[in-house]
Amino acid sequence: MRSLRLKLIVGSLLVLGAVVLVFSVLFYYSKRHDLYDVLDGRLLAETQAVARRMEISQGRPAFDAEDDGENRPTIPKHFRIIDERGSILFQSPSPPSFPWPSDPSPAKNPQGRTIESGPAKKAWRVVSRIENLDVDNDTNPAAAAAVAVTIQCAESLGPIREEMEELASRLVLLSIVAFLIAGGGSFLLAGKALRPIRRINQALDNVSETRLDQRLNPAGFDRELHPLIGRLNAAFDRLERAFGRERQFTADASHELRTPLAAIINSIEVLLRRPRSTADLIDGHEENLRTARSMQAIIEGLLLLARMDAGKAAPAKQTIRLASLVREIFAAVESAAREKKVCLSLEIEPETIITADPDQIRLALGNLIENAVRYNRPDGKVTVGAAAREDQTVVTIADTGPGIPAGHLPRIFERFYRLDPSRTETTGGCGLGLSIVQKIVEAHGGRVSASSGPGGSIFTVALPNE
Repeated sequence: MRSLRLKLIVGSLLVLGAVVLVFSVLFYYSKRHDLYDVLDGRLLAETQAVARRMEISQGRPAFDAEDDGENRPTIPKHFRIIDERGSILFQSPSPPSFPWPSDPSPAKNPQGRTIESGPAKKAWRVVSRIENLDVDNDTNPAAAAAVAVTIQCAESLGPIREEMEELASRLVLLSIVAFLIAGGGSFLLAGKALRPIRRINQALDNVSETRLDQRLNPAGFDRELHPLIGRLNAAFDRLERAFGRERQFTADASHELRTPLAAIINSIEVLLRRPRSTADLIDGHEENLRTARSMQAIIEGLLLLARMDAGKAAPAKQTIRLASLVREIFAAVESAAREKKVCLSLEIEPETIITADPDQIRLALGNLIENAVRYNRPDGKVTVGAAAREDQTVVTIADTGPGIPAGHLPRIFERFYRLDPSRTETTGGCGLGLSIVQKIVEAHGGRVSASSGPGGSIFTVALPNE
């Protein structure tokens, strides 16, 4: 199982390890370079000391190895002098047993060389320097010449390597100690950094479907966590509203179905109390049939909304001539319109087309037109128009009814919401029509809105052009 704390600890240790490794390597080689520079400087000084003891005797280079107490420099322990042909002119009494370099360094820039020899790979540092000795010619000064000799001094690298090994051991020890300290510190810091997450988890443990009012206070958390806490609180708000709608929906559905069920049961009980005539039985059954159909409309509306909420009623879009579709709806509501003396007016160009699911869009526009007829005033008018724009087609359904109070407009698309429940008993309806309209339009990628005034209401459906 993945652990955020482990990731933080391992990540910090990896970064520390890289830093310690780079620092140790740089320090180690810098220290070795400094020691080699000091050693090369000392060996170069020894070559210069040997050079001061050189002279020309009888036209040949000679070396004075005697210590005559004239404050002359001390002879180095390991050195040799060779001529231009590589022949040894002089060497220290106990020369080291390793192959001396045969190609000396340039006179202007003598450099040290490391030479390893023997089974134990003992290392030596050698500095070579070319010295030019002047030869005087008393009879012919113009013929004076110079004799070049190479002076080489050596010193064992054993002490330096021992010092470097000790330094490497100390660096390793310090690295281990640093890792242990950093590991403990990282563990504590990771725990402190994750403490707000534990607090958030504790707060989430208190949230349940019956306690959705719990919120996190950003003031008690670090600034970097404020956006996360804001989103969590927003999610809790949405959940609380969703559960509230669900509870309200359940209560409303229960209430809406309980009333017709009680009416049917009461009607049957009345019919069964005593023998009835055929006419009474027919009247009773017709009343029960109307009530059952009302229940059926509620159940079908609930099922349709449930399927659309679950995404199981995706629209099967196709090209539709809008004017023809609205004429079909007018034919279906013509009887009710004639009864209320409501005039139906179509103001849509014949070539206007939309891309939608025919059955679903017929249901949506049908609900809006039916409501416009149902809640209109006598001798009123219902006008259906359409305007084609670049990216959408806007359909408007206007009526001349009493209008919708401004306080009710924001809620008219809620399920089972009705302006005047008592008016439903005479006009019909179960309060699901506008919710179904909104769901269908949104499933098509559009939007539906309503505006109202004393002269009537206008419902606007905007469908995208595809």
